Parts: sequence; structure tokens; C-alpha cells
Amino acid sequence: MKLPLLLGLALLGIAAGAPHPQEKEGAFFTNEAIRQAQNTHLIPKGATIQKVQEGIELAAYESIPGDQRINLFEILGDHVPPEVVNNLQAQVDQVGKS
Repeated sequence: MKLPLLLGLALLGIAAGAPHPQEKEGAFFTNEAIRQAQNTHLIPKGATIQKVQEGIELAAYESIPGDQRINLFEILGDHVPPEVVNNLQAQVDQVGKS
């Protein structure tokens, strides 16, 4: 119930402030990220989003061999709560297994 209201207010605030094109694009990506997080159960369907912060890149890896396990605790452990890392690790571990 609060999620649509908060998202609506956020979009209204963005629209009212003569935004730059980049800000509109950021709002689109924020809403899309929330939808994807809900669809993959990172955020429960009825959850209330209280605050959205701009993301930062914590780590970037390229060309990871298919048989190499990615340990997210090594990458994210100092920056992200353990329960979030556990959830993400379980999803990463399932990639390519189906």
C-alpha cells in the first residue's frame, strides 16, 4: 500500500523539479530495479520501500570462467549485510544449473 504512494511521490518530486534527462533515466532504472528485485524475490511483493539510494559499483569482474565459483562474501562482505549476500549467493550459485 505504501509502496505505490512512495513511488508516486518520488516520481512527482522528480517531475516537479525541472529534472535533467539523466534524472528521468535514473528514475526509470530505479523503478525497473525495484520490479526486478520483487520478481526475483530479493524484495518481498508487499514490501514498503522507505528510501532509495544511488548505487555504487563495489566490484567489477569480466571473463569469469564458467566453472569458477563466485564467492560474493569475498566481494561484498564489507559493504553488504550478510543476509543479502546469502540471498544473492544462492541465486548466483543456481546460474547455469538449469
